[in-house]
Amino acid sequence: MASFPQATARAAVGALIGKIRAQYGKSVETNIYDPRCLFWFFDLVRFNIRAEPTWVFDGKLLFRGVPSWEELREKMDATL
Repeated sequence: MASFPQATARAAVGALIGKIRAQYGKSVETNIYDPRCLFWFFDLVRFNIRAEPTWVFDGKLLFRGVPSWEELREKMDATL
C-alpha cells in the first residue's frame, strides 16, 4: 500500500461507516463526497473539504481526519 498513502485512513473511514450503519441503521444517511467531483461544489466550499476525511453531521462540521469511534458516536448522539 506504499503507492497509495491514504489507504490506512480510507480503511479506517470504511470501518467507521460500518459502525454508523450498525449503530443507527436507516435513521442516519451516509454519503461520501469525492472532492474531485464538482457536483458537490457548494458542500465542498461550505465545509472546506479537501483530501482528508471530513465528517459533517446534520449540517455541522464534526471532525477533520479520522476520529475514534467513541468520539464520533459521542458527537453524533449529542446532535441527535
